[in-house]
Amino acid sequence: MFNFNGGHVLALEVIAGTNLPEVPVPSGRTPIGYYVRVSTSNGRWNTTIKAAEANSSVSWDETLNIHGPPPTFLQWLMSIVSRTSQNIDLEIRALYESGPERVCAFETTFEQLLGRDGQSTTLPAINSQNISLTSTAQCSIITTPHAPSSSPETRPLDRNVVIFGDTGSGKSSLINRITQHLLAETSNDAHGCTSTPECYPVEISNRKYVLIDTPGLNEGYEGAVPDAEAKKLLKSLLRELMSSRLDYLGLLVYCVRNGPQPRTFVKAYNKFSSGICHDKVPIILVVEGLEKGAMETWWNNNGRECTRLGMRFANNPYDPASQPTPKNVTHHVVEPNGFWRNLISNHYSDLVVDASWSERISGACDHDDAGGLFSTSNPAGDLGDDSVKQQAAQDLQDIIRRSRPHFK
Repeated sequence: MFNFNGGHVLALEVIAGTNLPEVPVPSGRTPIGYYVRVSTSNGRWNTTIKAAEANSSVSWDETLNIHGPPPTFLQWLMSIVSRTSQNIDLEIRALYESGPERVCAFETTFEQLLGRDGQSTTLPAINSQNISLTSTAQCSIITTPHAPSSSPETRPLDRNVVIFGDTGSGKSSLINRITQHLLAETSNDAHGCTSTPECYPVEISNRKYVLIDTPGLNEGYEGAVPDAEAKKLLKSLLRELMSSRLDYLGLLVYCVRNGPQPRTFVKAYNKFSSGICHDKVPIILVVEGLEKGAMETWWNNNGRECTRLGMRFANNPYDPASQPTPKNVTHHVVEPNGFWRNLISNHYSDLVVDASWSERISGACDHDDAGGLFSTSNPAGDLGDDSVKQQAAQDLQDIIRRSRPHFK
């Protein structure tokens, strides 16, 4: 059952793929491993990369939290009358040193997956009689830290890192450096190649994070995503992650081109970090193409100007506020030669559940022009009334109070 006062999450457990070709077609090469990409109208999600076993199968046993906007009553009623359901496209991809290649594809719907009531579903590959993909699914409403995996309506929170910036500022390249694989498509020109938000899991210092690549800002109408649409998508994403309905946002990564002065990216900082996230989420700055030594030189030339303009980047060595370690940031084991991975690990802010957290979240749920996560429209009836917002905040506090024994 859908919750009409909040977003829903499809907890899709990708179990295994079977009968994969011993030499993937058409490459004829041995891949590093395989992963599953899940695509809906709201975005894309990827599993971790796993090697094939001797029997030509791959076991992922991984749950993807597929976010969706809350349906309005009219949308829910129409889905029953017309017997329609949102499509889900799945692909098994082989990853090589040069990048990923698709092995096979599958098609299903939310209705088909949820209709199995938590039982596994085996999907046959399109145009293939042998390859199959097994998964289970259930609709998860409530998100709590360290939720018991056996609970049908709770699940652990994802550690989300949102990466944003202008088109051509190196967002996808940064994801490839952090994951240490050529997973994200990159572009060598001013036109972007990211058309929808896409989630990439990565493990750093024995902790799992979800990197969210977003469409580039300031691209223009000829690009993959016009600037107005890209900003709308990013605002919707940040607002949903700042709300209690879905997952937690623990770090922003602002990518900028190498060359422009700090004053040229104040506007985006103010809109997304200060305006939507209320300066509650740590934010780090990444300059296109610069590694550790070059970044130190960049900060030496521009760090104090960033601070003067009110941009408080957690990795700015010339900002006094960036030096003390916040109480909710946990430093982890430093990885050799892992400059960008260590930045993520050391500046990610873990969730602290208390009364101020629920008040912050309820205040952040301003849906004046944003719908559900990754959506492009505001569904009617979605937390628009103050009384509904107040009730949602009260419900959240009740959830937190009941769930405290699960917190670590």
